[in-house]
This record gives sequence, C-alpha cells and structure tokens, in this order.
Amino acid sequence: MKCGCVLHLLSVLTFSCLVIQAKVYTRCQLTRELLKNSFPRTFLSNWVCLIEQESDRNTSAYVVKTPRRKYYGLFQIGSEWCKEGRKGGKCDISCEALLDEDIKNDSTCAMKIFEQEGFKYWSKWEARCKGQLLPDIEKCPDFQIPPARPSPPRDKRMLRGKRHAKTFRKFKKNLHSYRIQK
Repeated sequence: MKCGCVLHLLSVLTFSCLVIQAKVYTRCQLTRELLKNSFPRTFLSNWVCLIEQESDRNTSAYVVKTPRRKYYGLFQIGSEWCKEGRKGGKCDISCEALLDEDIKNDSTCAMKIFEQEGFKYWSKWEARCKGQLLPDIEKCPDFQIPPARPSPPRDKRMLRGKRHAKTFRKFKKNLHSYRIQK
C-alpha cells in the first residue's frame, strides 16, 4: 500500500515537473511547427482542428480516463502507443516524452497512428472536425506558398558564367557590325 502511494506521488511529481517545460501554441505557431515536422499541407487544417479539440494546443495535456487508459501531449496519444518511464509501446517512445515542448517525436508517433488507423483514432476529431468547418490557417504566414515568379522576357534574360558572357559579347559585337553594314 505504501509502495503504491509513493509510486503514485513520484509519477505526479514527474508529470508536474514536465508541465514546466510545456508550451501552448497559437494557431499559426502550431501550423508552423506541423509544417516543420513534415505534415502534408493537404490535411493540415484537419490536424490543427484535431489538436485544438484534443489538447487545446497544449503540449503538456494529460488525461486519465481509467488507470489503464491515459492520453499524452498535443495529439493525446494513448498509453498503448508509449510506455511510462521508458521507451516502449507501438511507437517505441516514453509517454513522458510526449509531454514536452519538442513535438518531433509526438509528430512521428501521430503520423504512425494516422497511417494505421486514420483520423478515426481520435474520437474528438470524429465528433468535432469531420464534416465541420475547419480552422482557417490560410492566413498564417508560414502556410502561404509564395507566388511563382514569372520568367523575364527573352530579351531581358542574363546569360550566366564566363563562357556565356564571352559568347554574348561576341554576339553583341557581331550584331553591332551587322547593323553598321546595313
């Protein structure tokens, strides 16, 4: 009994220490982080919606539904995907690593879950994002793709390199002498 209480107290202290290292993202910061972690733009609004519904964009979100059903971090990844106190689970990661500011390992695990189960793994995505109006992230600076720059007109193009410059000068000289002859 005493050992169980001490163990519970130790886990609470561990989690409270991890909370200090947590981050709550704004919508645009979250979009930037997801793009940095190679999330495809196609489903980015769905991911942002999922995270907003599951963890309110808080990296330290920790939910205990039952002693065996615990959910960790930004993506609220279930305890079957990680192992408390050491690496393990389907993602081979410690659950505590899902509660810090670094979302690289969280993202890798979330993508693995998505590949195996899709968005349906996350019940709040099913209830609050699927078929609903998704968050508007298009105004976020990092989401916008810079417009394609048109090519300059042919007569304005610059030839690059020494060899091309020499050829261009020769061409220009011949063109000038050709104009004089006419």
